[in-house]
Amino acid sequence: MASVILSPLHSDAALLARVRRIPFPVLAAAVGLLFAVVGVAVVDDYGVGIDEHIQRSIAEANADYIMGDRDPLISGRTLRQPSDRFYGVAFELPLVLVERVLGLQEDRSVLLMRHLLTHLFFIAGGFFCGLLAYRMLGSRWAGLLAMLLFLLHPRLYAHSFFNSKDIPFLVMFVIALYLTHRAFRKDTIGAFVLLGVVVGVAVNMRPFALLLLPAALAMRGLDWRSAYNPQRRKRILVTGGVFAAAVPLAIYVSHPYYWENPLRFIEGLQAFSQDLMTATNLFQGQFISPDAVPPYFIPVWFGITTPLAALGLGAVGAAAVCWRGLRAPGRIFRSGELRFLFLLLICLALPVAAAVALEANFYNGWRHMYFLWAPFCLLGAAGAYQLSLLGRAGYRIRYSRPSLLAVYGLAAAAGFGGVVYAIVSLHPHQQVYFNLLVNRASPGELERQYNLDYWEVSHLQGLKYLLEQYPDGPIYILYTPHAVRNWEVLTAAERERIVLSEGWNADFHIRAHEYWVSGETAMEPVVYQRRAYGSAYLTISAPRLVWGAGLRPGEDVYRAAYQSVTGAKAPDARGPLDLYIHNDAIYYVKENCAPADISPRVSVHIFPVNEDDLTVYPQRRHGFNNQDFKFDWRGGFFDGKCITQKPLPDYPIARIRTGQYIYRSGEKLWHTWINPDLSEQYQEIETALANSQPAVKSVFDLYLDGNRVVYYKDACAAADTQARFFLHVFPADVHDLPAGRREHGFGNLDFDFIQQGARRDGKCLAAVPLPGYEIARIRAGQYLPGGEKLWQAEFAPGGGGRP
Repeated sequence: MASVILSPLHSDAALLARVRRIPFPVLAAAVGLLFAVVGVAVVDDYGVGIDEHIQRSIAEANADYIMGDRDPLISGRTLRQPSDRFYGVAFELPLVLVERVLGLQEDRSVLLMRHLLTHLFFIAGGFFCGLLAYRMLGSRWAGLLAMLLFLLHPRLYAHSFFNSKDIPFLVMFVIALYLTHRAFRKDTIGAFVLLGVVVGVAVNMRPFALLLLPAALAMRGLDWRSAYNPQRRKRILVTGGVFAAAVPLAIYVSHPYYWENPLRFIEGLQAFSQDLMTATNLFQGQFISPDAVPPYFIPVWFGITTPLAALGLGAVGAAAVCWRGLRAPGRIFRSGELRFLFLLLICLALPVAAAVALEANFYNGWRHMYFLWAPFCLLGAAGAYQLSLLGRAGYRIRYSRPSLLAVYGLAAAAGFGGVVYAIVSLHPHQQVYFNLLVNRASPGELERQYNLDYWEVSHLQGLKYLLEQYPDGPIYILYTPHAVRNWEVLTAAERERIVLSEGWNADFHIRAHEYWVSGETAMEPVVYQRRAYGSAYLTISAPRLVWGAGLRPGEDVYRAAYQSVTGAKAPDARGPLDLYIHNDAIYYVKENCAPADISPRVSVHIFPVNEDDLTVYPQRRHGFNNQDFKFDWRGGFFDGKCITQKPLPDYPIARIRTGQYIYRSGEKLWHTWINPDLSEQYQEIETALANSQPAVKSVFDLYLDGNRVVYYKDACAAADTQARFFLHVFPADVHDLPAGRREHGFGNLDFDFIQQGARRDGKCLAAVPLPGYEIARIRAGQYLPGGEKLWQAEFAPGGGGRP
């Protein structure tokens, strides 16, 4: 069988006689056992990722459904969002069942169990990868090489502990490839049934596995075409049929949400295609939405985060397979083994091409495509094997087996030495590994170019660092979801010392991927960082140091801030809290302040002039930058007053919507709008209007101020600005209008007050620029959503007007 692909090496060296008698599966199992021992020793070094609790809650809802409680899964009340019901639980559900069978209650025990079983499953994937390479090539060392390539990818090694989504699918994919090879070799109904079941379970994890269904059926079709025996053709049809039937049946059985209605699978595919995550990508120095990644996104991420030796071997293997196919295309139809190698190429290239063609959404590097690593490792092993044969043939030297092993050993040491060093030196954060294809020498370069610890698992090491540095007493950490997740994996004694706080008694703030800091945290002094290649991926800062030299600022700090802000100007808006735009920040001040005034959460929604300044997907989706925060995160009390502030981004701001709301329920208590540009110019505009007469007086007085129309009302309430404003500009020459407006005869400049206006001290003002062409007359007013006009006024630029 192996000779169909590559002729195996033969040697009668007595030195290896005993080793050769050991079955390859036993050798691979021994290597896997070594990896398992290491994994058990280091499992508690790895933190908890963003998605782990979400995945567990999905599996718990499915487990409750199986036990008879339909509500959590069907209603989705315990899930993050309705589409979570469609996520497969082929791996997550067994983890929950193990958790319940073992009676694990403590979060730490549950998380460590999950991490360990996920890692052991990853090792099992390496075993099957090596076994498949051995079956393909007939070479023990090539099989071990494939297994080591699979297991010693630095990023995947780290993910094998905390990523219960992409790593299990990678393992199921390589098992499905192994069973595909086995089914075509054995050609029995049972082998194809087992293959269909595994492919169906893999589809349960990620729909990408559907690729194997048409691929295997196409290979069966080629077998049928080349078979002349009627009995053989009948057997091919039967085995292909049972395989095709087993796949959807396995998908249905392994997914409880489909039990009531199998058509929910189609609904799930539609939900996933429409469900754009709120993550974003820092890629080559730019923030990119998941739905706007360039076609080369996956190849670049794969290329810069995979060890160079593995990249080279994979490229050689792929080139060798293509060359053999081009030299003798007919062999693809006759040789089952060559077809399998081409299947590996298809599994490597087709998903990427399909993702580009369908404009699929990607985020968090190339983790959604981790399953590509399985066919790549197999091609890499084939490439190494081909190189060994070419070397012998080229030099025509009769090597002894020990000599060959020495050469192979040196090559393996050179190839794997750097990888092992990277895994050890980066421990336990191998997920930030990059190879030499990117600039790793310049300090801070990587953090400016690419996402580093995007799943925030390094928070665990941040907590452990603080526990070591402050061995006595409580440690106050600013509450974040990432800190909570990693706090849960600490020991009971360690958790007692870590106090998660939402207020100003928090002394430290832990965050990952330094380049993503917001305006709120950019000012905080750094007290500790973990770096890789000169770039920070974990930062611990001290929020309290923003306001004063000590960790606990005194009243004089707040008093000085109050005097600086209120002495410079009047409030830009008044309400339950007075609002000031001052020194590129928005300040919130309360004169007679009680705890109830500052307990609600503060909402800050910043609308930019140019929406391209919104670089993160959820900001672009909503049209504003959400900077909500708790009052006492950045403020305090003095003399019965209170003050806090929020830094503003450095891009031009059109308007700000701010107020307070109840955090848990979302109930809005109050909100107001501020136009920073108009607020700063308010006094200047009002002064100019005081020395001129309005073009027309109405509900709002209308002024022509240079090349803009100004709406002004002296005694103005919020209700006066809720209806939409209209502004119709009639040109002297209708041809000055865009073609689409000429039939109407006027230019439409309708607007909402929040877009062009400002309200302060009971007065309202809105200023709207006019087009540059000659204007005959202007019509302005307000109207309701149904079109009913509340008031209307007209005037000519050179003369009077009428209401």
